[in-house]
Amino acid sequence: MRSSSPATEPSHEESEKALLVNGRSDTLASAALNATTGLHEPKQSGSSMCGISKRALAGLAAASALLLIFAGSAWIPDSGCIHGMVFPGQQSASGDSRIDPAQVFLSIPSTERLLEHLQYYSSGTHVAGINHTQAAYTRDYFEQQGIEAKIVEYFPWMNYPVDQRVALYNTTTSKVVFEAGLKEDVVPQDPLSEDPNNLPAFHGYSADGNVTGQLVYANYGTMDDFGALKQAGISVVDKIVLVRYGRVFRGLKVQAAELHGARGVLIYSDPADDGFSKGKTYPDGPWRPESSIQRGSVMRLQVYPGDPLTPGYASTENAPRIDPKDAKNINHIPSLPLSYRDAEPLLRALQGCGANASTIDGSWVGGLAAKGVEYWTGPSGLHVNLLNRVEYKTVPVQNVIGRIKGSEDSEHAVILGNHRDAWCAGASDPSSGSAVLLELARALGELMKLGWRPRRTILLASWDAEEYGLVGSTEWVEEKIDWLRANGVAYINVDGAVSGTAFAAQASPTLKQLLYSVTQQVPYPGSNETVYDTWLRQSLQRANTDVDVDADADTDTDAKKPPVPPVNLLGSGSDYTAFMAHAGVSSLSMAFSGSPGAYHSNYDSPKRLTSFIDPGMQLHQAMVRIWGLAAIKLADGAVIDLDPLSYAKDVRKYIKMLKKHVSAQPSSNGTTSTAALGKIRHLHAAQRQLLISSHMVERDRKHLRAIYGEDCQMKSRRRHANCIKLRTSINERVFGLERHFTDPEGIPGRTWYKHVLVSPGRWLGYGAQVFPALAEAAEDGDWKLFQVHVKHAAETIHEAAWFLREV
Repeated sequence: MRSSSPATEPSHEESEKALLVNGRSDTLASAALNATTGLHEPKQSGSSMCGISKRALAGLAAASALLLIFAGSAWIPDSGCIHGMVFPGQQSASGDSRIDPAQVFLSIPSTERLLEHLQYYSSGTHVAGINHTQAAYTRDYFEQQGIEAKIVEYFPWMNYPVDQRVALYNTTTSKVVFEAGLKEDVVPQDPLSEDPNNLPAFHGYSADGNVTGQLVYANYGTMDDFGALKQAGISVVDKIVLVRYGRVFRGLKVQAAELHGARGVLIYSDPADDGFSKGKTYPDGPWRPESSIQRGSVMRLQVYPGDPLTPGYASTENAPRIDPKDAKNINHIPSLPLSYRDAEPLLRALQGCGANASTIDGSWVGGLAAKGVEYWTGPSGLHVNLLNRVEYKTVPVQNVIGRIKGSEDSEHAVILGNHRDAWCAGASDPSSGSAVLLELARALGELMKLGWRPRRTILLASWDAEEYGLVGSTEWVEEKIDWLRANGVAYINVDGAVSGTAFAAQASPTLKQLLYSVTQQVPYPGSNETVYDTWLRQSLQRANTDVDVDADADTDTDAKKPPVPPVNLLGSGSDYTAFMAHAGVSSLSMAFSGSPGAYHSNYDSPKRLTSFIDPGMQLHQAMVRIWGLAAIKLADGAVIDLDPLSYAKDVRKYIKMLKKHVSAQPSSNGTTSTAALGKIRHLHAAQRQLLISSHMVERDRKHLRAIYGEDCQMKSRRRHANCIKLRTSINERVFGLERHFTDPEGIPGRTWYKHVLVSPGRWLGYGAQVFPALAEAAEDGDWKLFQVHVKHAAETIHEAAWFLREV
């Protein structure tokens, strides 16, 4: 199907016609290269112009026409000597115009190929550690595009389902009142819903167990929810706890229940969150149907991600392992996911038991109230048996790493990643992103065939075992940590590329301006807007407070700037975590999101995705363009497009967020939060120094452009050397800044996380916490420790500020 977006690609037939050069069909690369270099053409004496044969000139004219079709624009000289194609980073001898690889790139992504990739990756269940054919396919595809690639294996400890049961019964009569089906219905129109390899109801890294107890309903299972139950006089000790998906990561729900003495946890998808309360359910609409089950990991990600038995180092085949009982990132009570069809009888069994949930808070009442279900807390009169039999074993997982070696600065690398594994078919999560990654690889391969190479190396990563707990990426980062800290320019993550129509992003502040720039260059499908325009407009429609209006502007000029779309903080939940929070590599994660009604279920299929979310694959195409433009700018620009000034301004916002968090904490040990707030002045002083230093970097950039030019193309050796020295200094400072916000000692109690300014919150799950060590000391009422960490955080920011001044 041909794209109908404003910037459509030629059909396969049109491309083939365009490639008919001198009566034969050539590849785009050979046509262009033969034309521009005269390859295979003997030099004809007396019949050449500027040393190029007439036949080569004829070929060049054909290739120029080809490029006009292919790229939408190309430089065609009026007269004189014709040089080879010149790209940014490859200045021609005469300094003439050049073809922009970014503009060429925009026309390459194909909706047809994207659909082919999506259908391949989501043709069936591909759980981590089991499906290795897709790793080989991905490696081979990279190599077909001219990208060297290899499979990198690790050997984590993971679990797989054996048997499961949820039954409601009367302990007096031993009569089973209800037995959960724990199975998703087959949708006749969707063959993937009946794949024999589909997983049963299952949680990755869940504890093996067979437990029984009365049932208690605990809303979303947050720490606040358990606190509300305790305040209402309802205990969960020795109970089975029923909670809803949402608000916090599922692993935190299980951990909170365990800390409060529960025996087991059942987590169900309430229709108020992503089911019939939102709209029509699948197959009539995109929302979650009654039998749908959300699988997923219940690892304690906030402690550390990755293999539980090799914390902080890679799980290579012969690496030492800790005893499983010493692993800090796994829970110890069994859990299972439920559909809301299976949850309904359990909720009805609670009616009249304990407190009516609405008396605790109105938000405790879910969407099943529309079917006459009353939400009560329990404990129930009947008992629940929860059986979760799992097998833990060490299995190989396979990352695929492709490399495009840089032409000038090959030791430094921009890394682009998506995970490949899925709980089911995983069309949206992650196969939409996997399809985008392959089409990105093809597009970059086409540029390479035209002779382009990025200045810096580009790595393409297809991660395995992300769903279990970011395992593949974490193990790779742990193995490459020294190299990454020395050479990692940035990491750009695309997980599920398309699950809705609203663009959203999380990023290090250094990457915000780059993201705004590239989204302004990509059309939003089916509109006259760019992705940036739609992103901003949708953000303004959702809520004014959701827009990144710079309320803490440093100047009146900043305050008068128009609003920009929100770029959220990076917490956890996808493969950027190890790069940003452990290695200190500036990171970005982005997606088109908004319709999660099939998340981690058998219904996350290509049929659902192409029927209700992205029928023409144009959102996928837009994501290839955004991802590729960002990669080209970072890898090929003479000056790396990272922005310390945005970081300095955002740190001021972080301080404001910290103040609000601290103010909400009660006084303890004779010290009030008000007294502790006075110490935050040290952070303000450090931030001001960081702002001054960031402006100095901007001054150096302007000086480089005005005096030398970013490409440092001049005849004077001395001026050339000075230009290279200044440009190298700027680049090393902007990509090294993130590293200076990390602490080798890590966050107290969670030492794997090294980032001082932003890390996943202790009880926020995927959510980010600014100044995590300070926030957690405040939460614990340890104001003495708070003062220690204020001083340390201020010193960290001061050191980063001084680093930016090193020329």
